[in-house]
Amino acid sequence: MLLMQIESGNFEAANNLYCKFSFTQGNDWTVVVGNSGVTGGLSQIAQRGATGFGTADDGSVVWNFPIDVVYKATNAYGWPRIAITVYGVDALGRDVAYGYGSMMIPTQPGQYEREIDMYAPMPASFVQRLINNVLGTHPEYFDSNFVAQGSNREVTRVQATGSVKLSLHIATKDMLRFGYVPASTPMGSNGLNFSTNTLDGPRGMGR
Repeated sequence: MLLMQIESGNFEAANNLYCKFSFTQGNDWTVVVGNSGVTGGLSQIAQRGATGFGTADDGSVVWNFPIDVVYKATNAYGWPRIAITVYGVDALGRDVAYGYGSMMIPTQPGQYEREIDMYAPMPASFVQRLINNVLGTHPEYFDSNFVAQGSNREVTRVQATGSVKLSLHIATKDMLRFGYVPASTPMGSNGLNFSTNTLDGPRGMGR
């Protein structure tokens, strides 16, 4: 079970931002609860907070967008990842992609705070950059889930644009039934240790 919030994003002077999220997982993984079986969605548009009353403007845009998903699977292959794309509305009302990023969902139960470094594709040349700024057609990935894949990414040039903060609560069930145990489980459980991918306990001796 995954309970999480996309808390905030920091993209320097950018404002009026919203984020698109989606999950990628292996073929054996099925969404059973949450998001009505849909593994993606959009947040609301948020603005940077105003200074004053003891607060300081650190450039962050706060969403606090909740996500509730429960997965079902019989093996750990294709462990879910979340891909996040942050968009903004410029002065002419055009949607602009400010950054892409992804993160694998933690494999151990517990509470986590994570920060994803975001990046965006770079124009092929300085002239192309000028044209993009005038027309508002900045480079974008055709598939936002591309950042959650490991293949064919070496051919793209990117630049750092900002970061997104997440809070996650992870709970697991029946892991021992399929031979998987958390790394904190005492020795002798005869399960697969996620941290080393080796067998714990008597069955693992000598391997």
